[in-house]
Amino acid sequence: MKTAVLIFNPQAGSWQTAQRISAIQYALEKAGYQAQALPTEAPGHATALAHEAALGEIEVVFTHGGDGTLREAAAGLLGSATALAPIPGGTVNVIARALGLPLNPVRAAKALAGAKAVTVDVGLCGDEIFLMQTSAGLDAHVMGRLEPGLKRYLGKAAVAFSGLRHFATYQYPMIELYADGRHLTATLAVICNLPYYAGAWQMAPGASVSDQILDLVLFHGKGGLQTLGFARDFVLGRHLKRPDVELIRTEEVELKGPSDVEVQLDGDTLPIQLPVSVTVHPERLQVLRPETV
Repeated sequence: MKTAVLIFNPQAGSWQTAQRISAIQYALEKAGYQAQALPTEAPGHATALAHEAALGEIEVVFTHGGDGTLREAAAGLLGSATALAPIPGGTVNVIARALGLPLNPVRAAKALAGAKAVTVDVGLCGDEIFLMQTSAGLDAHVMGRLEPGLKRYLGKAAVAFSGLRHFATYQYPMIELYADGRHLTATLAVICNLPYYAGAWQMAPGASVSDQILDLVLFHGKGGLQTLGFARDFVLGRHLKRPDVELIRTEEVELKGPSDVEVQLDGDTLPIQLPVSVTVHPERLQVLRPETV
């Protein structure tokens, strides 16, 4: 048996959470892991729990919750030999999708039998890490106004509802930034560490999680019609062909301003004020990847 812990967000689910955690533990045991269940008690607690596991030379830290819980756990494991593994339990579960894991948590646990650790890049925005992407603009504005309770019960529908509610009044401030030695402006800047965004869709199709490079997608449009057109083309996988969209591969992005533009990391709007530097973290992360992928 491999030593492991299962960090879980007790708020990511319903009254059935206890039964689900027991089922996940049983599936992990069958897959070769003896996983102690550790609930988070407050924002940032997953980082402390994961760091303690790494210091104790635990082999694997499983997380059951959303991408935010996974990001927090990753912060506690950077540079260590302890591997991180997601058990889907949130609204979108982008990392689990990228690894090819089933979205059913018990099936995901079973799929990790015999999984091997791979080394991946981690993004750094100011002092905060991200696994998927960080962005400034409309999406951060929407996510920052999303009611947690509504998201918990309605999932993706809550995100769509919040988007429709707030994008009509959004003012599209022009974001100033530097990347690849160029001074740039855009109304939306998405800095990707991997291709996926908001589920199974790909914001930066060529992005790699192991190349030490960030993929910057810029949207230059303004107003509801252009935004809806961009959203449509994004879902259809053709947004990079638009004349108001630009893709830049770079090692660092400097988001300069305005200072009140909101920033989101892996779906969570954090109190990050521009200007801020976004780059690849000097330390890397071990992540379990199923053998079948």
